[in-house]
Amino acid sequence: MPTVDIISDYSQLLKTLKSNSNAEFDEFNKKIVNSDIPTIGCTVPFVRKLAKNCSLDFALSLPVNQYVEVDLLRGIVLSNAKIEFAEKSKLLLQFAETIENWAVCDCSAVKPKSDEKEQYFNFFCKMTESKIKFVCRYGIVNLLSSYLDDGHIDAVFAVLKNIVLWGEYYIDMAVAWLVATAMAKCRNQTVDYMQGEARRVLNKFAYNKALQKMRESFRVSKEDKQWTYSLKIV
Repeated sequence: MPTVDIISDYSQLLKTLKSNSNAEFDEFNKKIVNSDIPTIGCTVPFVRKLAKNCSLDFALSLPVNQYVEVDLLRGIVLSNAKIEFAEKSKLLLQFAETIENWAVCDCSAVKPKSDEKEQYFNFFCKMTESKIKFVCRYGIVNLLSSYLDDGHIDAVFAVLKNIVLWGEYYIDMAVAWLVATAMAKCRNQTVDYMQGEARRVLNKFAYNKALQKMRESFRVSKEDKQWTYSLKIV
């Protein structure tokens, strides 16, 4: 991967992105990301490397929804910014309200410091109640990323009751992804959830998709994969 210099000018940023783009990858990526915003054709690893060379102030100054890769860079810089929760949470909410596609959303998850983990947990839980599609998904993805552990799993499942955007494809898919990942990390609690409350809380699509994703996972046992067939809602 080519080296990059410190980036402090938008035109310089675009030049760097475009000089490291790939037309074939861009055509493939456009179909996957499914965005109305133009793409340049850079891979996520390259944008992550580039983000390390951009200050938070510069990232926050970038135009919104002009290029997917620019939005992605802004999200990565912000999610990794070493600033206190009070300031960062406000910036994260502002950022989430501008998200237009799942790729920018999912690649911008935060890794909370241990002493701020509970503050972020409450913050992301509140996001899942949003009527703004990608604000809600951003909350779900961050819960998936950092809170599928024995200390939080029951609370995470409880939060799913507060989602109001059931039927939105990118919400249902995020919930299915979360629940399937929970099966790999908190197996017993997830079994109980899927046999009980999940059948009342999740819609049919999200519930069955979670089962499918469990069967596709390398981290779920053959026995548990077979068990999922008995739960499918028809």
